[in-house]
Amino acid sequence: MKKKIAITTLASVLAFQVLSSCTDRDIGEPETEPSATQTEAPAPTLVPTPTSTPTPTPTPEPEGDTVSPFFININRDAWIALGNEFDINDFISYIDDQDADIDLQITGEVDTSTLGSYHLDLVITDDWGNTASDSMNVTVFQPEDTGDTSNNTGTTTDNATPFSDFIASYPGDNVHYGIDVSKWQGAIDWNQVAAAGCEFAFVRAGWSSEGEFHEDEYFRTNMEGAAAAGIPIGVYVYTTDNTEEYVTLLADTICDLCAGYNVSLPIVFDWENFFGNFQKYNLSIADINYLYDVFDAEVQNRGMTSMLYGSKFIMDVIWDDDIDNVWLAHYTSQTDYAGTYAVWQQSCNGTIPGIDAYVDMDLYYGELPGGTNG
Repeated sequence: MKKKIAITTLASVLAFQVLSSCTDRDIGEPETEPSATQTEAPAPTLVPTPTSTPTPTPTPEPEGDTVSPFFININRDAWIALGNEFDINDFISYIDDQDADIDLQITGEVDTSTLGSYHLDLVITDDWGNTASDSMNVTVFQPEDTGDTSNNTGTTTDNATPFSDFIASYPGDNVHYGIDVSKWQGAIDWNQVAAAGCEFAFVRAGWSSEGEFHEDEYFRTNMEGAAAAGIPIGVYVYTTDNTEEYVTLLADTICDLCAGYNVSLPIVFDWENFFGNFQKYNLSIADINYLYDVFDAEVQNRGMTSMLYGSKFIMDVIWDDDIDNVWLAHYTSQTDYAGTYAVWQQSCNGTIPGIDAYVDMDLYYGELPGGTNG
């Protein structure tokens, strides 16, 4: 597993403590000199022959876990409506490297029947006694009745980046330009998408939770449309499954779904719900990495290739460094992620002919399976 480092971000405090120990070398007392009344000559002193390489004093390895748990996310200025039930887990998320069941201690109380501000001090402790602390203020407020009952569910592409501009911004040999889609993009004209220069697409198969898979209602339509337009396809699945059994079942389910299509790009494991009450899944960093290993092994057993999706922040602090088939999400003009990745999701507010909604835009590096390379 990778060595974790301490990081502080806007709403996240990552507190890792590395303890070290050392042993002082004992120094013997000098021999007593003979007194003046002694008549017998002292025994000759034997001087040891020095070795070419002195043997160092061994430093013992620390016993057990010495890494503290940390808050992935904490809302230090939280608000809750008067009369609503307060649940601290709605406002914090935390994890440990090895311990899946972290103890949370809260000092302070929130009375949602009374308007005002309430201060809470939080301490999380793992099985080895390693701790991390933080605090938050919770404001109980009186909500206003605006009388607005409209359903604001429409899509828009205001201020979107055109796909043509995206292509022009990232020129290079063996760089390919694509998108990823789900039901949120609605009906897609894949011929227009292909004509706009889209070279590949990742299509969402669906989502899974507690071992129950839900197929994306546009999955089959998108798979058929992209294939008919000559666009190489990969598949991704969003999941919060938290056991080996569930993840194995999920991998088989997705492979079964893909069997009827020409899927030339990887099958992507999209586990990203780290910021909202992650502790409810009873998973450590070691556990979540093991789940991807399980998914990867099962997909390979089915003769296909897997890939891991993750944001730069989560790739840095959660996923192992030795995972090299990565789909990186980092919404910036130039990523500074230091790890290895094959696909970069550069933006979530792109626009492309054939889709009447925002769309994610991606770069694929290297030879594109099933596509035109150059």
